[in-house]
Amino acid sequence: MDGYIRSEREEQFEALCVSVDADEAHEQEAIEFFESQFDRAEAEDSFDAAQWLDIALYYSPAVARGIIDMVAPDDKARSNIAFLIADSLDISYGEEECRQFAETLHFAMANGVPVDLDIVLDGCQNALDDLDTWADDETKEPLLGLREELLRMQGEQ
Repeated sequence: MDGYIRSEREEQFEALCVSVDADEAHEQEAIEFFESQFDRAEAEDSFDAAQWLDIALYYSPAVARGIIDMVAPDDKARSNIAFLIADSLDISYGEEECRQFAETLHFAMANGVPVDLDIVLDGCQNALDDLDTWADDETKEPLLGLREELLRMQGEQ
């Protein structure tokens, strides 16, 4: 997550979120793991709720829905979800991924997470530029749809 070195607990949370998204674990397990970090945070000052929120938003919308109300507004304001999604669009541009990214951004914005849509639009355009050299229209379609949705969302702000 942008040069940030994650703790072992953050790595464990990411693995839980991936497992939830793959239907290998129930989201409650990841949500309870997130909740347990608040007590540790007071003692160790190592829990960054913004980082954990980004992990959940990126890997598991179900977990994100379960923890979003526990995250303080100042932590939501530090979210980097726009950067994470923009950075991944050069390798994650399939129909399912683009649909999930759009849903994640809608959810984040509806729940007080500020999202710089220009960053995601730039990532989308960079990915489309890369695909222009080799991909057919069908391959580009999900990114074009995501870009259209981002522009619509931007018009609503």
